[in-house]
Amino acid sequence: MSAIPSEDAAWVTIETPLSPIQLQKFIGDLERLLRINSLLEFERWESVGDGRICFEAINLSNGRHVKTELSVEHIDRGLRISYDRLLKSSTSIQVEPSITSGSSLIITDDYSGAEETERRRRLDEVDRSLEQWGRDLHGYLRLWHRWSWLPPWRWYMQRVWQPMKPSARRITRWIVWITFAEMAVVLLLIVILVIEQ
Repeated sequence: MSAIPSEDAAWVTIETPLSPIQLQKFIGDLERLLRINSLLEFERWESVGDGRICFEAINLSNGRHVKTELSVEHIDRGLRISYDRLLKSSTSIQVEPSITSGSSLIITDDYSGAEETERRRRLDEVDRSLEQWGRDLHGYLRLWHRWSWLPPWRWYMQRVWQPMKPSARRITRWIVWITFAEMAVVLLLIVILVIEQ
């Protein structure tokens, strides 16, 4: 994550294995895109008409409760999300073809909607989750590229994983790993018993 020279924005660039067309389709699901951020704990996501969404969450990066209406505008190669009543005025999400293979996803948080004195006064509202969101998206997109062909995996990610709070995802991951470890130990014990008989 870096600051743009005007210091009114921050951005992150994510290299992905998806083609530009696949990535454009992926970012079309805005709720999924935002829920991938492990530092946002969703409380409400509700369409209120006219392409506007009532969004409420706890931003774990700055400890603030976020309640806003957002609107989505399709821009060249991506989306622009505009926020009401937030210090962050918009987030642009753009897809760029990669030089090697795949594509890049560029996410830019823009804070230029408020006067400089207002921005300085409200510094504690700055969303510090952008860098982590980039890491989360990078990992998720690698998994999506590898496993999205498998319907049970897609179902699990969309119906079970996506609605979970970030803490529940971490706990579930540990439970799965511990279960696999226990199964391996039990299998090893069975093999030892069979060999000894």
